[in-house]
Amino acid sequence: MSLLDRYIIVAVLKGVSIVIGVLLAVGAFIELMGQLDDIGSGNYDLIAALTYVVLRIPRLTFQVLPAAALVGALLSLGNFAVHRELVVMRTSGISRFRLSFSVGLAGIILMVIAGLLGESVAPSLSAYAREFRTQALHDDLNLSDGQSTWLKDGDHILNLRRQPDAASFGGVYLFELGPDRELLQVARADTAEIDSENRWVLGNYSETIFLDQGVQANNARESTQSYNLSPDVLGLSVVRHDLLDMPGLRRYIQYLNNNELDADRYLIAYWVRIADIISVFFMTILALPFVLGGLRSTGAGARMLVGLMIGLSYYVAAQVFANSGEVFDVDPRVVAGLPIGALVLITVGTMIRVR
Repeated sequence: MSLLDRYIIVAVLKGVSIVIGVLLAVGAFIELMGQLDDIGSGNYDLIAALTYVVLRIPRLTFQVLPAAALVGALLSLGNFAVHRELVVMRTSGISRFRLSFSVGLAGIILMVIAGLLGESVAPSLSAYAREFRTQALHDDLNLSDGQSTWLKDGDHILNLRRQPDAASFGGVYLFELGPDRELLQVARADTAEIDSENRWVLGNYSETIFLDQGVQANNARESTQSYNLSPDVLGLSVVRHDLLDMPGLRRYIQYLNNNELDADRYLIAYWVRIADIISVFFMTILALPFVLGGLRSTGAGARMLVGLMIGLSYYVAAQVFANSGEVFDVDPRVVAGLPIGALVLITVGTMIRVR
């Protein structure tokens, strides 16, 4: 690695670190403001809220890293242009492709950091943060010494299985009893959400109904039920893709496929996470043609605005495609590949056009 490579890498990483710090400060403040209404419930005090926000920082870092890579690289390389350092490099015979190689090395480092965050650190700490918050809010529930907890709601008994390690998965298990306390139905769901009418919308739902003539089994992508339970408590047991690391996602997808259950949501999440990690590299490279082109003489504010607009556009497009893919049953690899493919084309196209 040459002295030029080290100089550019350090500058880009320093710029990205500053941008991440600013974005994390804003994101953590917003996260803390969202916890104020719950402070005072159970054992959830200000210290617990701050602990929850701190545990969420790795996940926030992973989310903002693509945009931060672009904005930080724009600011760092823009300073090179302002101080005529880019002019000196180009007149010394260093081509734009040689510069892109140096910037790309910084992008690879950032991509590795994103991979480490998305692989394990961010999901595991986010899962712990959710459990920590729920236990503090509901101090009457003993969830710390077992892998599951039992709750009763009328004729329904619910078993909330937690995710104690990466080798096992949670889930909501439902048992319905009849008038004589006989077992009428057993059901399972992966996800649970509340709709506008305060009903539980259970995702990846499968049930077994015990009839006089035999047994009837049904599977459905969603089922709507009514329970008088706290969303936070029930949420401890749902299998959320953002709280699974990459090996856990692969194992859970295999489990769903082996049991002929719907795995589309988790397949999309798996490929989208890979695309997000790759996007960090191309976001870093994308800063160079903008600095060598139209943003060479503009101020830091304009470069930051352009970077934020591009980063936000990519994030929105990725989310729209991910949600649309699940609704319209599009191949998960296509859903994840379209935004990152567009980003690659834009990066390569702008690099070719720069003189």
